[in-house]
Amino acid sequence: MLINVVILSDSASFPWGMAAANRVRNLAKGLTLNQCVVEYIGLRGADILSSEDLNPKGLCDGIKYFYPGGFSARPNNWWMRRVDDLCGTCLSIIHILHKKFTNKLDAVIIYSSKSHIVIFWCRFLHLLHIPVLLEVCEWPLARAQTFKHGFSEANKFSYNAIPKVDAVLPISTYIDNEISKIAKKKKKKIPSFLIPILIDITPNNLPTPHKRFEPYLLYSGAIAYFDNAKIVVDTLYELKCRGFNLPVKFTGGGEKKLIEQLKQYADEKGVLQQLKFTGFVEEYELYRLMLEAKALLAPLPEDLRTAAKFPTKLGYYLVSGSPVVTNSVGDVGLYLQDGVNAFVAQECNPVELSDKIEQIINNPTYAEEVGRNGQKLALDKFHYTTACKGLYEFLQKIITSSI
Repeated sequence: MLINVVILSDSASFPWGMAAANRVRNLAKGLTLNQCVVEYIGLRGADILSSEDLNPKGLCDGIKYFYPGGFSARPNNWWMRRVDDLCGTCLSIIHILHKKFTNKLDAVIIYSSKSHIVIFWCRFLHLLHIPVLLEVCEWPLARAQTFKHGFSEANKFSYNAIPKVDAVLPISTYIDNEISKIAKKKKKKIPSFLIPILIDITPNNLPTPHKRFEPYLLYSGAIAYFDNAKIVVDTLYELKCRGFNLPVKFTGGGEKKLIEQLKQYADEKGVLQQLKFTGFVEEYELYRLMLEAKALLAPLPEDLRTAAKFPTKLGYYLVSGSPVVTNSVGDVGLYLQDGVNAFVAQECNPVELSDKIEQIINNPTYAEEVGRNGQKLALDKFHYTTACKGLYEFLQKIITSSI
């Protein structure tokens, strides 16, 4: 049975975006392994900074993408953004209608965290007898509780929007359990298919490391997550007190103001010279940096938001084969075993993280074995060819039950 699927989003920014676009890509690739034709429709321009003209319609990794509003990148001007919103929505409706009446649409997967968008499209698509599945990669109530704001929108999304969809695709067991509670409270069945973090890289696709390079630690992430970056600096200081002076390379973006604040903090700790900022790097270069690193750092805040999520970064860290240092939060503990396939601290603090890094430095052969085990885990559990197994059958059931 050939299934035509549209992934509809206001935020994924496929194919030019970062984590969200990557997940859309791998979800779509997982579907196309079976008898599925997938198209991405952007309700508004992609949230990217671009000086070049990007085509609002094209093909990437075998996946069609289309921005019906004509804005491939989100405008900076406030009025133009409103035009982008209006044109994107209205022309997406026309595009959806055309696909429906030419028998080229069987199901829609919505990727959005905005309740009004999910509710509007559910109502419209249900009028056309098109089933709606919702990707849920972050739990709004957990985010609201962590940051102490946004409770109203979080409640609308969780209790008003989610019950209107025909099925959900959660990224973590925490989200899966919360949706089950909502379904029970609303006395409605909401079928669920849990898809963990998704990766599309294999050892065969990885670059060849440089022959000579100085040992270093790697932290890949935006400096905007300032508390995480500070934990890395604190860990550097703890390691220095133990006689280890490894530098840390920071990849990713960050406001100049935040970078300067981090440098000042590192200077106060006496480890400023050990901080190296690469800025954004191409994927291939990022993989090379991962391969060459002594250890890959992924400190995870011990809050409800983090417990509900499942960081995709861990999947790419693991597949590199380099030792991963993180801490047990949420689904991390379901997949990663300390000393087996990663170095997992019980708590996110500099002392425990430094203990794990010291193990890697003092036992390189053991660390390499753990890295290899982590790579195997990533390929077995997170590669889209394995993580999406059964998704086609699940989708088929949802479509059949909605007829």
